[in-house]
Amino acid sequence: MRNMKIFENPARQMRNFSSFDLAAIGTHGILTLSGLVELAYLLYFIVRVERRVVKDRHNLLSWFNITIVLLCVSLTSLHASTAVCILERPYLFDATLAVTISELSLCCCELMYVWYTWLRSKSILRMKGGLRCKVAAGVVSLAPGIYSAQFIILCMHLYWSEESMKPATMIAFMLASGIGGLAIIAFDCIMLLTFGWFLRENRMDSRTSQTDRSVGTSKRFSVIAGYGRWSCITLLGALFLYIVLAVVGYKSTYGNLLQACCYAVVHGAFLLLLAMKVALHCCDSREEHADSLARIGAGTGSLARIERASVSSHLSEIKLAPKSEVISVSVVRKSQLSVGAKEVVMI
Repeated sequence: MRNMKIFENPARQMRNFSSFDLAAIGTHGILTLSGLVELAYLLYFIVRVERRVVKDRHNLLSWFNITIVLLCVSLTSLHASTAVCILERPYLFDATLAVTISELSLCCCELMYVWYTWLRSKSILRMKGGLRCKVAAGVVSLAPGIYSAQFIILCMHLYWSEESMKPATMIAFMLASGIGGLAIIAFDCIMLLTFGWFLRENRMDSRTSQTDRSVGTSKRFSVIAGYGRWSCITLLGALFLYIVLAVVGYKSTYGNLLQACCYAVVHGAFLLLLAMKVALHCCDSREEHADSLARIGAGTGSLARIERASVSSHLSEIKLAPKSEVISVSVVRKSQLSVGAKEVVMI
């Protein structure tokens, strides 16, 4: 996923842009604008829409919201800085601000993706348990160190290492990048298998009507597993394009376009996570509406039960009363009725 050439650092050379380069710049430009629109929508959704269901203001600064907002910001910055890198034509990590921002954005994007997917899916993963949960938790714990080391080694290579140390720092950076790539591949494969297992089990439970989970929880987990599965597949597709890019080489004529396509697929994975957030909000809204209707129905039923109890108690009192009292009551009622009739005739 990086615009680089190994073990050489010649001066920057200018040459004409090919049609593939122009297509790559255009792709990054469109994705940058799209990222800005998505960021504005995401902030509006968190501040205005979600607060209608969740009244707690502290929920605005939850880890769910922080990670997905940082993921959107880093992805938008990645598109913009990569387009500038193509325009500047730097060779092998030429120490420019655009290259530094591009690599920082990529590391942050990978880290936020792992964190957000883990936060949303750890309950499903813990239901499965076993080795998968331990490996995924280990990747999440090591991810900050892996991607921080990756960026620090890059900065050492760009700004602090001497020319004689450039090959060593380049090898260290490639090793850190490889470890980070293997970590995210392992994490994605584990989550993909877990999502597939949950959807299969949930389908079987719905057929047999046997489940230990509440209806609302089951629906939320189904939404998370459904969107999470496709986001994992999409990101694995992006990693496949990265491998193809590494094979054909960054010096190829269409290397920049392949890189742009790779980042576009990563952007697609983010859109699926954003759609998951919106779908979870809709699920919570429907659940809250159903609960309010159930509370209204329960209140109406309780009033009816109270009325029935009062009527039955009144009837029981009449049955238990002595006959003389009942007769006297009836005589009084009859006299009242006759008096009322006389008054009506006189009028």
